[in-house]
Amino acid sequence: MAESVPVVYLLHGEDDFAVAKFVKELQGRLGDPSKAEMNTTRLDGGSFDLEELRAAAGTMPFLARRRLVILEDPGRKINNQSMREKFLGVLQGLPETTALILYEKKSLDKTHWLLKWAAQAGGRAYIRSFAVPRGPKMAEWIRSYAGERGGEITRQAAALLAETVGDDPRMTALEIDKLLAYVNFTCPVDVDDVETVAAYAGGRGDFFALIDAIARRDGSKAMGMLHILLDEQPPLILFFSLVGHFRLLLQTREVYEGGGQDAAVAKALGIHPYRAKKLTAQAKTLSMQTLENIYQRLHDYDLEIKTGQLDTELALETMIAALTG
Repeated sequence: MAESVPVVYLLHGEDDFAVAKFVKELQGRLGDPSKAEMNTTRLDGGSFDLEELRAAAGTMPFLARRRLVILEDPGRKINNQSMREKFLGVLQGLPETTALILYEKKSLDKTHWLLKWAAQAGGRAYIRSFAVPRGPKMAEWIRSYAGERGGEITRQAAALLAETVGDDPRMTALEIDKLLAYVNFTCPVDVDDVETVAAYAGGRGDFFALIDAIARRDGSKAMGMLHILLDEQPPLILFFSLVGHFRLLLQTREVYEGGGQDAAVAKALGIHPYRAKKLTAQAKTLSMQTLENIYQRLHDYDLEIKTGQLDTELALETMIAALTG
């Protein structure tokens, strides 16, 4: 007796990059790209109806063994018990010539109705969680992805890139491809390569330049850099990034005044040595009193923003003008 293949693939989690890769691999099993696309139907969870799903899933594949139906965020519309029962009825009746991918763009709790159904469906259902890799797991993911692409990255460089880019696998993959091209796949990517080439990270490269300009009281440079950063991310996110950065600078300055250098800062703050080096260099240019004054000003702005007394972008511009004037 032939082993049954899954009819329903229940994927859930925030790592849409890994999900897209999984779906592409599954689609590749349908044959050449033109046939695969002909046998693929995509439905939106916010607008599909059950008859549309039933018709798509019940259509016989064309010159292929199976057809693929992809439904994202079905929970957006299947939001009451009656609809759930009808939806599960459709899943129960799916032919083996169809592979239905259900992708929920958030991690599901083990008590979620879809997970409970899939768990008791036996071999007809495949369940996989796609959590975004974070911290050390992201660094390992980076090394693994580099290997898949035919290159190599050192552990130290992977850790630095993970801290630089953050928890964004899609953007990280682009940075890895860029780094591998930079070394021409002839040697492992090292820390120097990451420092030279990796430009993303929510604009962090420019972020350090912004702080440097503030320390030099270069108002024109600081304001220009601020607006570049504002083009990359919402003002509120940038504001809180600034608060977090000056908190780190305060802690760095405290370690520095206690006789510590880069290594001591990295250990005390639990950050990568490269970032510790950058923070230490900046903290040396700003006195403890100056940093405390800036941090207090940010605290005051925070209160005014939260109470609606001050626009976030205006607060950032006002602060830059005050610190560099």
